[in-house]
Amino acid sequence: MVEAAALPVEKKPLRATLARFGLASMSSAAVSVSHLLVQLASVRRLDAAEIGTLAFLLVIIQFGYGLSNALVSTPYAIAVNQHEEEGEGFDFFYPVNLLLALAQGLLCGTIGWVMAGPWAAAAFGLAGVFSLLRWFGRANAYAHHTPGGAAISDLVYAVCVVAGVGATLAFGAHLELFGAVIAAAGAVALIPFGARFLARHRPVGLGRALADYRPVWKRQSAWTLIGVVTTEATSNAHSYIVTLFAGPAAFAPIAVGMLFFRPVNVCITALTQLERPRMARAIGKGDARGARGSARAFMAALVAIWIATVVLAGLILTLVPQVIIKPTLSVPTVMTAVALCAGLSLVQCLQAPMSVLTQARGAFRPLAATSVRSCIVGVAAVVAITLFAPSVYTIAGVVLAQLVMMLGIWRLDRRARRGEAQ
Repeated sequence: MVEAAALPVEKKPLRATLARFGLASMSSAAVSVSHLLVQLASVRRLDAAEIGTLAFLLVIIQFGYGLSNALVSTPYAIAVNQHEEEGEGFDFFYPVNLLLALAQGLLCGTIGWVMAGPWAAAAFGLAGVFSLLRWFGRANAYAHHTPGGAAISDLVYAVCVVAGVGATLAFGAHLELFGAVIAAAGAVALIPFGARFLARHRPVGLGRALADYRPVWKRQSAWTLIGVVTTEATSNAHSYIVTLFAGPAAFAPIAVGMLFFRPVNVCITALTQLERPRMARAIGKGDARGARGSARAFMAALVAIWIATVVLAGLILTLVPQVIIKPTLSVPTVMTAVALCAGLSLVQCLQAPMSVLTQARGAFRPLAATSVRSCIVGVAAVVAITLFAPSVYTIAGVVLAQLVMMLGIWRLDRRARRGEAQ
């Protein structure tokens, strides 16, 4: 009788976990598929330089997500989950997010202008602004434990991107049109967050907002920003260095290899937004065991997504490689890129949950130091490989750096567990 009664209790957490990750994973998967279509269309319709340019701009937008996580999304999620009694006392995050979104738009626009011209600058500049406004909207929904809003925004975004890609194929594929599709989808996908969310991004009272934000910056964001910048330099050192030294055409085969694992990267970032508030709340309540359980479930979900992605990539490259690989691209080079990207993606899946748990514990400074060490290793390795080997092997330098980062984070985790046990 006791065993029979205990059975539903064991199943309920499993069902809750599957439902939690299922909603976030499916909506993130829809975004991933839409981006996959963008890059597939670009691979088939654009020349090598334009393929590299589009992939590089998508890397920059992804970097913007990391900046948002460091400066507004992570601090906001931790604040509202560990200081619930303060209610609406965190409005200063919204104008700060607006400034960040405008800065992202300026960066994307400048890169677009330099690499492709004024129309690309306008399209990708707007894409940069709307992408960060939407990203904070998703983080806001997860922070308040209403993931449905984030999921609806993701689905609206994905539908708009898919429709836009179809339109570009009908009217003629151009780099500027892909940027316009991403920008328009980002703008429409802000609607599910409501007018109040957008209105709180008012540009008035910026001085007071920055003054209120200053303690957050000193206590947390400065260290997180160091971690994000060095992690970005580590994760995408090959993207920046190859594009800078060899040009976007040389980056094209690497971009195709990265294309297969973009869904994993999107899921890592999206599930991070989902699990960070949960871990922060558990740590705030002194439930270290619950926070570690959340990290384990997070890692299991990412590894499952990675396995599915590897299987899919293998099937595509074995059965229909012509769908991805243009005649102008070297098949062995692309295959090498895919294999190296698979290893890189796996390390990131193992590392991300422990990194988020470390942030929830408030260990921002040691995490930043770990990231700086891995960055030094990664940049040095990528520069050396760029000088003495084909560009595709620069991915191996990034894998080495991510391994250094992962081992450092696991060391911090062991130290934290010893402290929790005392």
